[in-house]
Amino acid sequence: MAVDPVPWFVGGGAEHSPEVARLLAYAAFRGSEGVIGPEALAVRPLAVPGAGVRVLAGACAILNRAAGGSYQAYAGRLPSEETLPVAATGSGSGRSDLVVMRVEDPYMPGEPWSDPVDPTAGPYLFPRLIAGVPSTTRTVSQLGLGYSAIALARIDLPLSTGTVTDAVIVDLRRVANPRRERTVRTFNPGSSYQVTATAYGTGLWTNATFNLDIPVWATQAIVRTSVGGVSITVGSAYGGIRTRIGDATMITTQGTQYDESVPSGAVQDRKFWQDNDTISVPSALRGTVQPVTLQAYRSSGSTATVTANTGTSIAFDIELLESPV
Repeated sequence: MAVDPVPWFVGGGAEHSPEVARLLAYAAFRGSEGVIGPEALAVRPLAVPGAGVRVLAGACAILNRAAGGSYQAYAGRLPSEETLPVAATGSGSGRSDLVVMRVEDPYMPGEPWSDPVDPTAGPYLFPRLIAGVPSTTRTVSQLGLGYSAIALARIDLPLSTGTVTDAVIVDLRRVANPRRERTVRTFNPGSSYQVTATAYGTGLWTNATFNLDIPVWATQAIVRTSVGGVSITVGSAYGGIRTRIGDATMITTQGTQYDESVPSGAVQDRKFWQDNDTISVPSALRGTVQPVTLQAYRSSGSTATVTANTGTSIAFDIELLESPV
């Protein structure tokens, strides 16, 4: 007879095994593990920084690494914030500790965990601190302990330190199956738009603009903007372009500089520019619709004109991501 003779889901009072239920969770998470949501299970200093950390509330997916646990995952949540003590370091050296979320399931073969006082209510899911790990540790698997656990943060304490601050906490969380959404828009200016601004300021360049729907879960934006066929007349042109998302509240790419020169005797030259960056999306912009626009400037020392016109094409490629914050 098969090990799991009752698949999910058979009616008529059939009994379904924990293994099959965990298989369902594994399939739902597509074999991935991590936190559920950008802010889930973040590790922060105490309200008044001291010898400990807070693990914020949240949910997670954790692969079953016990013997016989292949193709299985646990889905769990920490309903309220918990604190973990962190021992001070001595004068001899610093220390790295790993904060993890761990499933302690005593009913899996070979697991060392004791039965809880109340098998019905558990608990079986705990935030734990593993002291004295290598300073390069980023995952629980690197430690070779066989735990069913995910890494939340590493605490890198210098020597003679007993206070945990943000500066010593390295966020290691990963979102399980992060959501992502990509938007591509292309434009032809249609008319001539010359760059006249000497600084980015709030001015826009060309009529290439569209409204971007930013989901509530988006915490990062990968921006790829290309401008082909920019007209440069005889002379030199120095300046930059950048992509702006938002209006009153805005985020912008760092910007890409251009340095062009067209020799005398030529009528004009056509250039191809790109502006690429990954930028954080603040909470004020999440769940809103914001305009995407292109900004440009030319330094006061430029002698050539810089123009987008009917021979110019513009493309915005923006990918919104769900990542820990």
